[in-house]
Amino acid sequence: MEFKKGYTIKPKEVLRTGEIRFTDGTNNVIPNQDACEAYGYTYNSATATCNAFSYNSTLNNKFNNIFNNTSGGGTENGTKNTILNGQESVTKGNNFNNIINGEKHQIENGVNNSIILNGIYGQAKNQSEVVIAGGGFNEKIGLSQVSFVQQSNKTLDATETALLTQYLPLTYIQKVANSVIGFEANVIGINYGGEGEVGEYGYVQLTGAVKFTNGLASTYHQTSTHIVTAGQSGMNISAEMKDVTATSFGVHVTGLAGTRIQWTASIKLWQNQLQTTF
Repeated sequence: MEFKKGYTIKPKEVLRTGEIRFTDGTNNVIPNQDACEAYGYTYNSATATCNAFSYNSTLNNKFNNIFNNTSGGGTENGTKNTILNGQESVTKGNNFNNIINGEKHQIENGVNNSIILNGIYGQAKNQSEVVIAGGGFNEKIGLSQVSFVQQSNKTLDATETALLTQYLPLTYIQKVANSVIGFEANVIGINYGGEGEVGEYGYVQLTGAVKFTNGLASTYHQTSTHIVTAGQSGMNISAEMKDVTATSFGVHVTGLAGTRIQWTASIKLWQNQLQTTF
């Protein structure tokens, strides 16, 4: 845009909030009311800003619902790059790169890169979770289903460490109130430096179940089996499923002093949730 006659500043760009950023040709400048209105925009004296349009956060989020294929469901604010196939499924907002196939499923707010493969009444609560829905007794999402979650982390010593879901900071498996969740976790730790030889590894399999009350108090029953023992691999490692926070749980591992270990855990979860509280 050219400078209007009699003005030494002109509009440079429109921000996502609707505010117009001006320039003198080199530097960003703040326009006064006269300059703002001379270019056909609206001046807000309360905020001392020049605006092309009024910002509406809800409308803005609606615009963010882009690149979605929603043949048989709905997306709430801020859903991107998501496919919904079937009937009456929904993403709860701020989601991206998800796929839902089937009926009456739900992906929770902020959950990304997840898939609900089939069935009815499935619920994805964890990042990059793969869910097979169990029908929910034709009553409610998440009452009956099986899902898969991947966790990982690294350790440098023998300090017990919680694995991270998708290696995302402070991200763990979400507890489910009034439920019993059976689990199987295949945990592999590989030496990538320090004491011992690079490539030495340990393989631990966890099987068990956890009960979560309405207040998310937990009770665990589990067994730990060393598929590859310390005598075979040189890695005397251990793993356990347990609480991480008041609302989350996951695999905890213990490595070796002075040894750099890279961990992965492939976790299968069987969920049976009641609508009755206990």
